[in-house]
Amino acid sequence: MRVLLLWLALAVVPTVSFADVPQHTEVCVAESEQDIAALFDRWNESLKTGDPYKVVANYASKSVLLPTASSKPRFTVEEKADYFQHFLENQPEGRIDSRTIELDCNLAIDEGLYSFTFQKTGVTVKARYSFTYKWDGMKWLITSHHSSKLPAEQAPPDEPVHAVARHSEVCVAASEKEIEALLDRWKESLQSGNAHRVMTHYAARSVLLPLSSTKPRLTLDDKEDYFRHFLKDRPVVHVHSRTIELDCNMAIDEGLYTFTFQRTGNIVNARYNIVYKWDGLQWLITSDHSSIYPQ
Repeated sequence: MRVLLLWLALAVVPTVSFADVPQHTEVCVAESEQDIAALFDRWNESLKTGDPYKVVANYASKSVLLPTASSKPRFTVEEKADYFQHFLENQPEGRIDSRTIELDCNLAIDEGLYSFTFQKTGVTVKARYSFTYKWDGMKWLITSHHSSKLPAEQAPPDEPVHAVARHSEVCVAASEKEIEALLDRWKESLQSGNAHRVMTHYAARSVLLPLSSTKPRLTLDDKEDYFRHFLKDRPVVHVHSRTIELDCNMAIDEGLYTFTFQRTGNIVNARYNIVYKWDGLQWLITSDHSSIYPQ
């Protein structure tokens, strides 16, 4: 009888599928929009020292720099220091012209428009920027920095700053191959010629700093308007090199790609930085920064 009762007790224990178990949970630090904005000020102050290694100290050991004045992606400390050594010779001082800040679990994105005034020459250069910061357990560091000159001289009007903060999160698992497939899917939608189909890859709240427009596109209507004109020349995209970073419900795919415009025959070499976020059902683009190779 005792054996029978034990068997019955075990029989009613519910089974648990591994699919029902979350991959892991992450404790998220609380930060404000002002805290993240201050990280740019910290970076800007390091420029004024003239010391490239003090600038590089703002970057995580595993990070990517797609700089304003170089077509070469910079991965290592020495590669970044080499770039900044030349950049700092003209004594640059940065200023934010307009920005959008997004806060997430131990991660923040600051992107928009900034200007550099070079004290040595008196020249001012306007550019677009995307900083991705990550909390390493002790401080915020840059994991991705894409900077590019405005495609034209005209600067767009200032855009409002807005942010969303979260404090705890269950993280889904994704592989590099799955993230690569997201860009393949985006490329196929470009070839369809349908701007509305391209928009299905973007989150409702996302930022597009496009290849051939000075205006940051914040709304879906703004983005669709851009792609409606962009697709007229039938672009085809080929990725040459990339770096993928995976994090909690977030992924960054950045590197070098080429646009071949079939209607005109033009070929444009460019850099890209795309941030994807898991919305609970699918991966969507929250940040897309594309720029032509610097001369």
